[in-house]
Amino acid sequence: MVAGSMSETDTCLVRLRQLVLTGALLPGEKLNQADLAERLGVSRVPVREALASLRSEGLVEARPNSGFTVVRPTVEDLAEIYLMRGLLEDALLATVDPAAVDVAELRRLNARLSQLDPVAEFAAYREVNERFHFAIFEGSTQRMIRGEVIRLWSLSEFYRSIYIRADSAHRRVIDDHERIIDAIERGDRDGLVVLSGEHRAETQEWMANVLARRAPVPTARG
Repeated sequence: MVAGSMSETDTCLVRLRQLVLTGALLPGEKLNQADLAERLGVSRVPVREALASLRSEGLVEARPNSGFTVVRPTVEDLAEIYLMRGLLEDALLATVDPAAVDVAELRRLNARLSQLDPVAEFAAYREVNERFHFAIFEGSTQRMIRGEVIRLWSLSEFYRSIYIRADSAHRRVIDDHERIIDAIERGDRDGLVVLSGEHRAETQEWMANVLARRAPVPTARG
């Protein structure tokens, strides 16, 4: 594939991902490739390739004879993803060398995050938040575990995107990050694991409550 086509596909992927994560494309919505191509001003080819990438990220699903649809988040999927994230991230962070982590860079990223509006500047907020956490993960030499953690981050992206747009979440994220940075600066690896776990659990608990409220009420039988 030529470089121009790859560039167009990558751009299309970024824009479609943002439409899903910001709710412009709704959970359960059927995605018409021709309509999306017209909306983005591209041909169907980069749209089809971008949707295939979003499928691997867990943001859309493909069904036989019905094409792509935006995934519907569920409490059950949330629990499984965060169970896997917890197990692997704890293992990864337990091998992080605090001295190998650039604390000044973490503080710079968190300061930048505090200045961003998670709704109006969602794409930038998401990018900076990921850079913050991935900079910590890079302090571990466990390459394969790190790669799997990054994959699980993609799978949990939809859930986190809803959380960070909540009114109360923004300040909590910044404060949690500050405590994590302080632990790294102290060389407290155990503290890093505990604080990161609490930070992750806050998101899961909040999202589980949201999804439970959205769940349809079962009809009575008999």
